[in-house]
Amino acid sequence: MRRGKLDLNVLETFATVCLSGSLKSAAEHLYLTQSAVSMQIKRLEECVQQRLLERNNQSLRVTPAGEKMLAHARAMLRLESAALNEFLREPIAGEIRIGVPADYAPALLSSALPYLHDNFPAVVPSVECDLSRKLRRKIESNELDLAILTQDVDIDSGLPLWEEKLVWAEPVGSERRADSYTAVGLLDVDCVLRDMTLRLAAQQAPFHRIAFRSNALYSITAAVENGFCAALLPQSSLSPSSLTSSKLKVTPINDQLMIRLAIAPEKKPGLDSIAEFLQTQLLLSARRAEAAS
Repeated sequence: MRRGKLDLNVLETFATVCLSGSLKSAAEHLYLTQSAVSMQIKRLEECVQQRLLERNNQSLRVTPAGEKMLAHARAMLRLESAALNEFLREPIAGEIRIGVPADYAPALLSSALPYLHDNFPAVVPSVECDLSRKLRRKIESNELDLAILTQDVDIDSGLPLWEEKLVWAEPVGSERRADSYTAVGLLDVDCVLRDMTLRLAAQQAPFHRIAFRSNALYSITAAVENGFCAALLPQSSLSPSSLTSSKLKVTPINDQLMIRLAIAPEKKPGLDSIAEFLQTQLLLSARRAEAAS
């Protein structure tokens, strides 16, 4: 790529790297090798004569110049999409039924849906909150068009959004309670986090009892932060003060949850474009939340 000539394919690769947070994730999403992605980023940096990404073995950071380039890249990709849609006349209109677990509804409502009308003015979204496993069944039966789902990391269907790091959080000194049993909080609904909690409790606290049950994650988190019980939680559900509190022992675990955007088997016209738009908005929201934490 010579100076002054921007390639839309390279810009798409750069935007995907920024949104996914790693070269590996971007390569998987774009069906490219990691070295091919790295080479495209290098070509773009040579073109604009600016360092756009700071990379090391553990992390990737978008530089200030990279943030500016990301804004330009997204604008140019939107223009390309608008031009193609106008001439190809892809019909994107009507109701789009979106499912989302209650914990992720705020991100959808604040970071994605407000911008949907600007890009797809003829689309009418309807939202249904429910458990991931129920939403998955509705996706499979085409009762929903799109759904944000919490899945095990070994399930790779749908568009990737982000990974939830999991921690075992317990009040300091809980192992010294008089009854010698560790009190455990359980998200008592049909979900992958419940299944993982029951498995992990036997490992982390062989002598335990289910002391707190709730169908709401925020209630489990509150019980842990107030010293009532231990629990397996998404790290993001704990407040920054709790993560550094001397009253709470927080242990990262190897297991993670993958959050994905699932698409119905029988796709409405233009559904892929809407799904990719929502994916971009939700990834940006996740990046902003991570940077603020």
